[in-house]
Amino acid sequence: MDVNWTMTTPVLVVGSGAAGLSAVINLVFAGVDCVLVTKSDLTASSTDWAQGGLAAVWDRQDTPEAHYEDTIVAGAGLCSQTAVRTLVQEAPRALQWMMRIGARFDRNAAGKIDLHLEGGHSARRILHSNGDASGHEIEITLAKNVAAMDGATWNTGGQGELKVLEDCELCDVLVDGEGRACGATVRDSRRGFGVVSAFAVVLATGGIGQLWNATTNPEVVNGVGLAAALRAGAIGRDLEFMQFHPTIFVPPVKVKGDRGVLVSEAVRGEGAFLVDGQGNRVMRGVHPQEDLAPRDVVSAAEQEYMVAHGLDHLYLDATSFGAQKWKEMFPTIYELVSSRGVDPITEPIPVRPGAHYYCGGIAATMSGQTNVAGLYAIGEVACTGVQGANRLASNSLTEALVMGSLVAKQLAEADLPQLRRRPVAKPATIPQPAVIAPTVLETIQEIMSRDVYVLRDRAGLQRAQRELENLSPHTTLVARALVAPALAREESRGTHRRTDFPHRREEWRRHLDVKLDPDGTSLEVSETPV
Repeated sequence: MDVNWTMTTPVLVVGSGAAGLSAVINLVFAGVDCVLVTKSDLTASSTDWAQGGLAAVWDRQDTPEAHYEDTIVAGAGLCSQTAVRTLVQEAPRALQWMMRIGARFDRNAAGKIDLHLEGGHSARRILHSNGDASGHEIEITLAKNVAAMDGATWNTGGQGELKVLEDCELCDVLVDGEGRACGATVRDSRRGFGVVSAFAVVLATGGIGQLWNATTNPEVVNGVGLAAALRAGAIGRDLEFMQFHPTIFVPPVKVKGDRGVLVSEAVRGEGAFLVDGQGNRVMRGVHPQEDLAPRDVVSAAEQEYMVAHGLDHLYLDATSFGAQKWKEMFPTIYELVSSRGVDPITEPIPVRPGAHYYCGGIAATMSGQTNVAGLYAIGEVACTGVQGANRLASNSLTEALVMGSLVAKQLAEADLPQLRRRPVAKPATIPQPAVIAPTVLETIQEIMSRDVYVLRDRAGLQRAQRELENLSPHTTLVARALVAPALAREESRGTHRRTDFPHRREEWRRHLDVKLDPDGTSLEVSETPV
């Protein structure tokens, strides 16, 4: 590969969602120089698309212990108790920090934060902004702060300088002869391929939603960070657990480029419910919380109902809301749905499950540390054990902010001073970039949507494995890394539902770890205790 340009920085952060941007802001204010690389513009991320809110104990009648228990229950036995306790304890501080840097959350008539209820939560602890535009508020607030820092030198007890590289795509994480991360190769839209050398690399690249036909994720979310980490020697954990959101809008007339319009969990939190074409309640009798059951339960029940009755979709009935509630509480959803031919005020919304949030990822601590020295992973690309086998609603944005703060603290106070005692290492090799051609991505999407969807079985997973292996091993790495543990896990747990193994089995209450063999193509699956 021809390298057209080079750059050196103490810390390289890749990704500009809530995790990456919060890490950068905290690093700069801690006096750490860093470079931020983002695939598109600064605000192109899953965070910006997020309609739901942020979970945190805010009401005196609520407790961190209750938030902890709800998260543990939703995670179906695979949560890390330590990670979840860190999340629930740090969550209020993370949201207070967001408010200090400019974020505004909805308030009630009394001027207090307006708290909402979502599936799996035992109390109202979800903070929203502008009704259903919470992610946008978080993204814009963080981006404004980062944009103000770009190219400036900030004296905040130390000096931190930030350089932002937009339209710059991650190719690979570079490692030195000792297996330490020492930077990354990136492809700049204007300058071509370049090398950014660094003492520490922080991946905040989001999930893998673009591997399916229907997803709530933007086009930039295609698993490149996970692939790069695996090629660098990192461990992938719980990769079989992809959360499918139960209410992805199915427009009567498909709009070109429409991959999935999310109808937020909060709509069901306010009283909407799933029905079939005759108005029969789908979730009645399935779970004590009915339509507010954890997402894995709702999506599985929904898909089972559709298969049993030969249906392509179901309906979300929120006609009881009335016009005022729709336009005040859910203006974004109302506009998205009504502009595509359905009036949610007067008619149920056609919906089905779609790829939403990746519960698996690079095995990491809440401070982002991975098994590869110098490599950190935060946000959705990381698997900390907070989400377990199924994410509790609205924990993801909160976890991203918490991890952004904690990785900055870890780097500024502990790791970076040690890393700086040695020069920035040279990579052992500079690999060729693994570029996924659009036609190959379409093939991957077809395979994953057919055989690695909400309901799975051995025959379908084996077929997917064969077909993926017949494509380029580099471009199918993430998909193959998901299928391998999905085949191995012979049970149904959380978001992983096997029709040939329909029950949860205690002997499978363990993590499955995936690592790339030295040959760069084969995957090794191993077990790790919870």
